Amino acid sequence: MNEKIWGLAERFALAAIDGNGWLDALRDMAEMTGSSHGQLVGFVPGGVPFNWINDIDPVQIARFVEQERGDPNINVRVRASMDDATFVIRSEADYQTVGRSAGFDLYREMCDAYDIQHGCQTKLLDGGNGFIGFSVNRTRKDGVTDADTRAFFAAIAPHVRAAVKMQLALEDSAPALLTGALEYVGLPIFVCNETGQMKGNTGEAQALLSTGRFRLVDGRIGLPQPRDDAALVHALARIQRQPVGLETLILCGDGKQMPMVADLCRLPAQPLRMNSGAQILVIIRSGRRWHDAAPTILRAGFGLSSAEAAVALALARGETRDEIAAARGTSAQTVKAQLKSIFAKLGVSREAELVTMFGQMLRV
Repeated sequence: MNEKIWGLAERFALAAIDGNGWLDALRDMAEMTGSSHGQLVGFVPGGVPFNWINDIDPVQIARFVEQERGDPNINVRVRASMDDATFVIRSEADYQTVGRSAGFDLYREMCDAYDIQHGCQTKLLDGGNGFIGFSVNRTRKDGVTDADTRAFFAAIAPHVRAAVKMQLALEDSAPALLTGALEYVGLPIFVCNETGQMKGNTGEAQALLSTGRFRLVDGRIGLPQPRDDAALVHALARIQRQPVGLETLILCGDGKQMPMVADLCRLPAQPLRMNSGAQILVIIRSGRRWHDAAPTILRAGFGLSSAEAAVALALARGETRDEIAAARGTSAQTVKAQLKSIFAKLGVSREAELVTMFGQMLRV
């Protein structure tokens, strides 16, 4: 058993480092317990920031969450573990005890429909206002958990918690790594979330804070002029909901200095991320320097290669695929393949969307 535990623990640790292997690790864990599904889920008041279950369609998972929202008055499993310390194991007997009330009928019906009636669970991390849960979900065919299954599950849970904490730490450090990459751009750039909470900034951005052109209040970036400040707050909130994550603001200041042009650029969401907040770059541009810095920003912020950044910007300038291929001394087929990769990284599906997204970058 120990060898299996250590092998599985290594898979979860690698999932945290890689960021993409969680579903595979959950599947391996489920198979070792004779279960169909493993689950890792985060709960906060009124919401479920992430809910990862192997071998269930994400659309179905989203529909499930839309119905129950992690509400302990609807969700039997949340109610069962809500007041527990970490690593307390709950299973079918607890679900039956807690779920006798009629208020849980909807949840029971959904579990029947998705064939996940049985299983066991525990709380890995408790943040006061929310917690991260870990479980195996079993079908009618799998049957109820037995003592051996629950013992194996209890043994792996501390290793899964270690992996979760590792991923959360890596997510927290990501803005600092991004800021380090952007230092070479030579532009004032703030890295923040949709509320303006600053996660990092370049040296040029720090200079704007030092001179008072930007300010930091309770960790949130802002501006001294109320009109500019309100425009920034609204733009940060708005960009989270827009299909194209790019917006430009003119910040007029007090009229005694040149206005600033700020580009707000929402970075693509990572598919398996525990923190639900957006990452937004607030880039203060000044003419040619912004043009020169655009390829570096695309590489650091969106993961484009140097060639992909050049192709994306050429397309945004209005060049055709054939013109791009000729200028780069390559084939149209190569450009087509590069665009497919670019679209995937930027989260767009058509050239028109890319042109809209990056067209503003080319305006001074």
